[in-house]
Amino acid sequence: MFFSISLYLALAVCLAGLIYKIRSWLTVSVDKQDRQYSPGQRAGAALAGLGRTVFSRRIGVMLRALVVDGLLQGRSLGHSGVAWVAHIFLFVGFMGLLLLHALGEQITASLFSDYYPTLDPWLWLRDALGVMVLIGVGIIIVRRLTVRGLRLTTRPRDRLAIILLAVVLLSGFALQALKITSADAFDRMVTDYAGLDDPREIKALRSVWAADYGVVFAPGQTSGDPELMALGRELNEYSCVECHSPAAHAFASYGLSAIIRPVALALDQAGASQVMYFIHFLACFLGLAILPFTKFLHLIVGPIILAVNAATDRAAMNPAARAALRALELDACTHCGTCTVHCSVAVTLRLMPNDEILPSERLASLAAKVHGNNGDRAHLAAMRDGAYICTNCQRCTRLCPLGINLNDLWTALKEDLADEGLGAPLKEISTFADQAALPSRSRSEVLVNTNGFQKDLKHSAQANSFAECYSCRECTNACPLVFMSEWPNQELDLLPHQVMYCLKLGLKEEAMGARMVWNCLTCYECQEACPNLVQVTDVMYELRYLAAQAAQAAQTVQATQVAYGLES
Repeated sequence: MFFSISLYLALAVCLAGLIYKIRSWLTVSVDKQDRQYSPGQRAGAALAGLGRTVFSRRIGVMLRALVVDGLLQGRSLGHSGVAWVAHIFLFVGFMGLLLLHALGEQITASLFSDYYPTLDPWLWLRDALGVMVLIGVGIIIVRRLTVRGLRLTTRPRDRLAIILLAVVLLSGFALQALKITSADAFDRMVTDYAGLDDPREIKALRSVWAADYGVVFAPGQTSGDPELMALGRELNEYSCVECHSPAAHAFASYGLSAIIRPVALALDQAGASQVMYFIHFLACFLGLAILPFTKFLHLIVGPIILAVNAATDRAAMNPAARAALRALELDACTHCGTCTVHCSVAVTLRLMPNDEILPSERLASLAAKVHGNNGDRAHLAAMRDGAYICTNCQRCTRLCPLGINLNDLWTALKEDLADEGLGAPLKEISTFADQAALPSRSRSEVLVNTNGFQKDLKHSAQANSFAECYSCRECTNACPLVFMSEWPNQELDLLPHQVMYCLKLGLKEEAMGARMVWNCLTCYECQEACPNLVQVTDVMYELRYLAAQAAQAAQTVQATQVAYGLES
């Protein structure tokens, strides 16, 4: 009764969790456009799109994606054979245990009339499938520890899912090992099925099960007498073989039983198998209950995303259906790190300590944001910086094992952050630099810093080379921006040689605020043309860097003033 109540309670919690998730897919929004559509509009557009696909020639493409990319993980095989092997071991092992063991009485028994869990191939398969899952988990852990660039970042709920999976598997092996060595389990089996009353026959059968099956009995309950062993094997052939394959065929559990054999009798008398039975099934029920809130939800939503992507062009998709798909994708991510390992700009993290540069971390933050956990302004700014550092190479989207369209999510994220006043960081910094230069530009006479600006250019090893400029204008003559501008002085504020001259005069803000600095194509034509080896492009980079530092410092001061009520 206890286990029936626990099972139904776990199923009810799981169902409630799935309903909650479906509701969130129809309500949460990644950007302002998604917020325009009601849950009914999203559901209607999604079902309409599904109906059109099912009754079209695209159904074949959808089914192929379900099998090749969903079940066989073709996308994983395309970028990492090791990751593919880990997935196959996990998927085949987990699904095999679910269908052939956990639901054996409901599914396997209805398909095979001779099904009995203690007979081969089911006895051997149970251990084989469990070992496959453990190998898959082991490969994933080793890969995270050894693959260069793979972030060791996992959410707490994902750790809980892995721990529960480990408890389910290890307690399952331990339970089977305890049953193998249990004299109490043997005695119950003899009482219920063998129908033996003669103490000599019972002792004979015990002797065979101690020798051939690994059961541990108290001293004096077995015997090595050849005649008694022959009787026991005859009784075993008549009463037990039909329902019990050799225990050694459950190779993992049998190996574990050999380890605990010295203390098996004490464990049996203490009721260890009953305790382990409770642990195993309660862990299974708990895992079932929290399934919708763990990374294992991808078993449900992953195939849906892959099928939809294969059958539908994202750009041509109904916007209401796309809003639901985006929300679905946020819950599909398993935090596997594939996008981060292959990210074109992940190396930037060495220079900028911002985890939001990494796609997997930014996606986790985006998921938290759309569910109402926006975080503080600094965190949103970090997300913005990470999104704009992205080069839109689409490598993360192409390699995601679940087909999540990360580039579409980054575009939506940038639009949403812009609506919150966090637009392109380069534009904000250039605007700050331009405003900082206004006081200097508004003066009738420019005040020159007689100490010069050279001491402030120290981030780049080549930045101070501007001191060698003698205004020959070769850099300006080679600049494609100058060439393409009808009125260069008006459109660019300062020409390249004038930027260098400003620095020699110590006009820091004037140089940083010039549109020439921010529109520079970094083509290095100016630098290659300079006869005096002035590193013009490197100086432009340095000015951008200094402007970014100044803008960040100004934002910090402003935030402090706001926090303490000191703003003017």
